[in-house]
Amino acid sequence: MADDESVDVAWKRVEAGLGLVLPASREHLSPPADAAAIDAVEAALGVSLPPDFRRSLTIHNGTGWGTPSPVPLDYLYDTDGLVETTRMWRDNYAADPIFDDPRVWAHQIDRGNLGLSGPVRPIVGATAAVVVGDMNGDVWWFLDLDPPPGGTPGQVVRVDVECASWAVLAPSWTRLLGRYADDLERFATDPAGSTLMIEDGLGPACEWGSVPTDAWRTRPAWLRDVPALDPHG
Repeated sequence: MADDESVDVAWKRVEAGLGLVLPASREHLSPPADAAAIDAVEAALGVSLPPDFRRSLTIHNGTGWGTPSPVPLDYLYDTDGLVETTRMWRDNYAADPIFDDPRVWAHQIDRGNLGLSGPVRPIVGATAAVVVGDMNGDVWWFLDLDPPPGGTPGQVVRVDVECASWAVLAPSWTRLLGRYADDLERFATDPAGSTLMIEDGLGPACEWGSVPTDAWRTRPAWLRDVPALDPHG
C-alpha cells in the first residue's frame, strides 16, 4: 500500500475485500457521520482527531453490531461510542510511579511478562488515546495521540490487557485500513498466506495484529538500551 493512499481508497479496498471473503459483513458498515457529530467528539474529549480518521467517519461512522463482523473486533464505535468508551478508558487510569517506568517495562519484557511491539507505552487509561473499537471488552484498538520516541501521533494500537500484549498496528488509520485490505485480498486467494483467521459466521478473529509468541522477551527499538529495573527489588 502506498503511503499516499487516501482513506477513501483504503475503504473501497476493504469493502471490495469483504465482498470477496465475507460479503454478508458489509451490511454492518455504518452510514456516514456528519461534521457536527465529529466536532462534538473532539469537544467532548478535548482532542483533535487525526484528519484521516475524521474523514473515515464521514465514510463509515463505525460498524454496526452483528455477525459476521467486517473487522477483527466486535465492532468499531460510532461518534457516540468513541466518547463513551474513551471516557471509560480514561476512568481506568491511575498514575503509578513504579510501574509507569520504562525501566520496569524493559524488565517485564525481558521476563516474558509483557509483549510489546512498536513504540507504545503500556499504560491502561492513558489520556492521549481515543478508543475506536473492542472485542468483548478484552481487546481494544485506540488512536495513540502522544506516542513515545519513534511513534507517529495518530498511530493505531491494539491492546489485550488481560494478556499484557500491546502492538502498534499501523502508523495511521489510513495505513491500518490498507494493511487490513492487503490481508483481505491475500485471504481471498491464499488463506494460509494471510495473517487473518476468518470464521464465516463470526468474521475475522481479534488475534489479527497481536504480538507473536516468539516475539515476547524481545524489546522494541525504543526500549532496547533502557536499563531494566525490577519493581520488586
